[in-house]
Amino acid sequence: MENQDKKKVLIIEAALKRFAHYGLSKTTMTEIAKDISFSKALLYYYFPDKLSLYVSAIEHLMQIISRDLVKSIDKTSSSTEGIFKLLQKRQSFIQKYYNLLESTQLIGNELPDDLYQKFSKARAFEAIIISSLFSRGVTSGEFIIEDPKLTTEIFIDALSGIHFNIMSKDKNIFPVKEQFKQIFIKEKLFAEIFLEGLRPKK
Repeated sequence: MENQDKKKVLIIEAALKRFAHYGLSKTTMTEIAKDISFSKALLYYYFPDKLSLYVSAIEHLMQIISRDLVKSIDKTSSSTEGIFKLLQKRQSFIQKYYNLLESTQLIGNELPDDLYQKFSKARAFEAIIISSLFSRGVTSGEFIIEDPKLTTEIFIDALSGIHFNIMSKDKNIFPVKEQFKQIFIKEKLFAEIFLEGLRPKK
C-alpha cells in the first residue's frame, strides 16, 4: 500500500472511531486530526469536508461488516443457524455503531446520493446472503422452497414490516436503542416461525 493510501486509511479509521462514539454533529475535523497527529490541512487534502469523510467511514465500515458476516455465516452448520447469525450480527453492529447510524438522520434531505447508494448496496448484499442461505437449505434438505427468490423477498419484507410497525407507534424517524431491542426480539421470533414453515413435513 502506498504511503498516501495508508494516510487515507488512517484518517478514515480515526474518523470512524470518533463518529461511532460522538456522532457526526459532535465530531470535528480538528479532533480527528489530533487523534492521529496529522494536520487539519492534510485531512482536507484527502476529504473536502466532514460529510465526505463520514461517507468514506460508512463505506469502510460496511466493508468490514460484510467480510465479518460472510466469515461468520460460512462457519454455521445449517441455514437456520446462518439466518439467526445474520440477525444477531446485525443487532450487534447497530448497538456498537448506533451513534454513527443515527447521524444519517441528522443529514436529513441532504443525504448524499453516494451515501444512499452505499446503504442500498448494503441492503442488496444482505438479500443475497439470505437468498444463498435459503438455497443452501434446499440443497441440504433442511428446507423445501419452490421459489427461493420470492421467499427471500417475503422474508425481508416481513422484517421491514416489523421495523416500520415499531417505528410508527412512536412516530420516530430513527429507532432509539430500546426500540432496536424490541425489533430484534420480534425479528428472531418471526424467523423461528417462518423457518419452521419451510421445513419438510414429517
